[in-house]
Order: sequence, then C-alpha cells, then structure tokens
Amino acid sequence: MLALTLIASTDAFAAESGRRLALVIGNSTYEAAGSLPNASRDARAFGAFLSSQGFDAEIVVDANRSQLAEAVSSFSRRIAANDVALFYNAGHGMQLRGENYLVATNAKLANEFDVHAETLALADVVRAIETKAKIALIFLDACRNNPLANRLNEEIEGATRSLATRGLAPIETESAGTMVAFAAAPGQVASDGRGENPPSPRRSSTTWRAQALRLAQRSSASSAT
Repeated sequence: MLALTLIASTDAFAAESGRRLALVIGNSTYEAAGSLPNASRDARAFGAFLSSQGFDAEIVVDANRSQLAEAVSSFSRRIAANDVALFYNAGHGMQLRGENYLVATNAKLANEFDVHAETLALADVVRAIETKAKIALIFLDACRNNPLANRLNEEIEGATRSLATRGLAPIETESAGTMVAFAAAPGQVASDGRGENPPSPRRSSTTWRAQALRLAQRSSASSAT
C-alpha cells in the first residue's frame, strides 16, 4: 500500500511532463573519521526503493570532496522546472556557526579554514536543487556523531559551548515546494548503530520510505495551492 500510494503521489507531481530524479549519497569509509557501515547500505537500499517507484536514481558511495561537488552539480544541471528532485545523504554532517555541511570521505578538518575545502555547504546543495525543481525533497541521514566536527567545534567554541552545535542546524528553504527530513532533531545526533539497517536509534531505510511518502503528500498539497 505504501509503495502504491507513493507512486500515485509522484505520478501527480510529474503530470506536467516532469520527471522524478534522485541523487542518493552514502559515505561510509572516512579517512579520518572512522567507518559508518550503514550509511552506504542505507543509501543503496533507499536508492533501490526509489528506482522501484519510478525515480531515475543515481547512487554515489564513498565520495571525496570533488566527487561530492561533481555529483551535486551534475544532478542540478539535469533538473527541469516541472521535475521532482529528491536528494538523500547518509554519512557525516556537521554544523559550524549555525551553517550545515556535508563531510567528504577525505576530510581531515584540521582547522576551521579547511571546512569549505573539505565539505559541501548544505545551503548551497539545497539552493541548487530547489531553484530548479518544482518539488524538492531533501533527506538528511547525516546527523551521526562526528568526531571531526566535535573536535573542531570544541577548539573554536570551547568544550561547553560545543554542545550547542551538535548534529545539524535547522534549515531555511526558499520554496514552498521544498520539504526537508532529518534523521534526528536539529542539534541532536544519532549513532550509526550496528548490523544491517538497525531500526534504532536512527531511522532505518524503511522509516525513510515512510517519510518519503509523507513529504511527497505534503509537497503535493503545497504545490497545488
């Protein structure tokens, strides 16, 4: 029933000759931040689910900074005005001074001046997608506890103040057709868990599928008004 409802919802979005496009990123193997085995597993599972629902889904696994930038840039160039564009990122994310960043697998983050060179600013990613698409669905499974971000924030803000910058910050979007889902509440972190796709404490790929349905329905209502 869930799959059929999602198909019906996205079919309605694409009624005006629009397509359903998805970029699914899963970063598991980090050079300086350990391993997140479930990030790539979840990305592959969610990407396969989207493909079964009629999305043209590209799956990118273990991307360094240049590969992340190229994947997002290429995805943005493909989006047309009537398209539904879905972006999913599983892996390490961080916030610094209220701004969110997606961490590349080759990031070292030795100091704050490395952030822009070794991550992607999430606001830039969202803007690149929502300014092109009729409907933009953003899924951020990137709230895992990040040792690089924790160390960097402690150095900059101090050990006590750094607790206020855990996880990802709230996101402001520019389009009524943009919906965002987090793996954890803003400012909170979720562990990667153990085993294949553990349901707790972070969201499982099945939960993301249900969230995709809810966002699709809400976006459909927003675009119709």
